[in-house]
Amino acid sequence: MMACVTGPLTTLEPLPPALPLPEAYDRHHPGADQRAVLAGLVGRRPWARLTWAALVEELLALGRTDVALAKLAESHVDAVRILDQAGSRPEPGALYGVWASRSAWTGLAATEAADGGLEVSGTLRFTSGGGVLDRALVPVWLDEDHHVLLDLDVTGLDHDTSFWRTAAMAPTHTSEVRVERLVVPASAQRGPVDFYLSRPGFWAGGAGVAACWAGGAARVVDVLRAFHPRPNPAQQVRFGGLRADLAVAAGAVRAGARLLDDPTTDTTAVALEVRTVVVQAVHRVLASARLLTGPTGLALDDDVAHAVPDLELYTLQHNLDGALADLGTVEA
Repeated sequence: MMACVTGPLTTLEPLPPALPLPEAYDRHHPGADQRAVLAGLVGRRPWARLTWAALVEELLALGRTDVALAKLAESHVDAVRILDQAGSRPEPGALYGVWASRSAWTGLAATEAADGGLEVSGTLRFTSGGGVLDRALVPVWLDEDHHVLLDLDVTGLDHDTSFWRTAAMAPTHTSEVRVERLVVPASAQRGPVDFYLSRPGFWAGGAGVAACWAGGAARVVDVLRAFHPRPNPAQQVRFGGLRADLAVAAGAVRAGARLLDDPTTDTTAVALEVRTVVVQAVHRVLASARLLTGPTGLALDDDVAHAVPDLELYTLQHNLDGALADLGTVEA
């Protein structure tokens, strides 16, 4: 394993160091070794047992290690914690994801099968980890208002990657999956009807994703520092702004974690604020990163050229305008 020497980056909110990756691992064009690398990253901790304060430190480190790997790892971590909330355990040795997108009216619908199980049909978008993951937690809809959560073996599903038109986040192998009349046994259900969206941890999980975003911003600063070891005065100004925004993002993540460890916390409000503060800080980091490095870094350096657009795409899953409107309608 190749050690990653990465400093704290801020004084107020020091970032945990990046985790070591195998020296031969090609993070931008991973091969068959990606599964083993991902398994090594997620096999390090008992995720369901961690407090929020401990969890976000791990997720910050994952984000700083690699943006695409962090996306896959966080999904596995989220799945393990969801299964624990449902009173279940993950399949031993399996890599998990959470495939819950209903983008543009997609999603899976279910009807009762003759044997008491479910017959599932529909389209899933944004199914990251195709060909890498073993299983996924997938909500399927019984009607417009009710759903059940299924623990599915996804190794035999067909993944259509042709709809993914950007090079950003390509190592996540994000695809579209279509299923038609897939029969799933009743034993695949996790938790009661409507468990997935109604559980107390649903909104809190969004703060975990925000920790990966903040860690990803640290990754961007790391690669810029490596590419610009002797910044000129104008670049020094930009690096100063990056440092300040990293402190904001990491501070919001940690403040949210302290609140989420209190069982009386309004998790919806906390997660919304954490995600929104982090996304705004990360957007500033990304805009400043582009101006700092210009076409030279973005066009000529592999690490810069991948870290910046990968993190941009990752954070766009948060509807910033909608979140700001929600924050502006209710007083704290």
